[in-house]
Amino acid sequence: MRPSALRCLVTACAVAAVSGAPASRGADAAHDFSRYQVILDKAPFGQIGASAENTPQPGFSTRFTFVGLASEGDDKPVLAVLLENDTKHVDFKSEGENIGPVKVVKIEKSETGQDKVVLKQDLEVATLTMEAKPGSGAAAPPPGQPQMPGQPPMPMPMQPGIRRIPFRR
Repeated sequence: MRPSALRCLVTACAVAAVSGAPASRGADAAHDFSRYQVILDKAPFGQIGASAENTPQPGFSTRFTFVGLASEGDDKPVLAVLLENDTKHVDFKSEGENIGPVKVVKIEKSETGQDKVVLKQDLEVATLTMEAKPGSGAAAPPPGQPQMPGQPPMPMPMQPGIRRIPFRR
């Protein structure tokens, strides 16, 4: 036998011995999990519950908050004011414009104060509504009390049960 053939045979036997050894050594110890039971009982990282794969993922509309409507003039389209919750970035978009992969499909202006914006991403459609909150500056002034442009809104009357905390230094 030539020396190069002998070297190849020795190398092949060594590789076979090394690759088969870990499988025979680790087979009996791999199934003994009783030593980890203490860690599982204490649950240092919280209780084991439903997997994250089974929980439904929130829709794309949770990224946005519908703040209001804006208009530059009578001949200009109405713009929806959308706040991106994660970056706190404010977007002014009209119908048909995109915010990344999200498209503003429809803007509905209502006289009752419940304006709506319909958003679409891929096949998912979401409707965001803006409700007028009592006591907020966004609400229209009560009838009979005209408000001058550039002036601060009239203070709301105190409601029963709401107290003001005095400021002291």
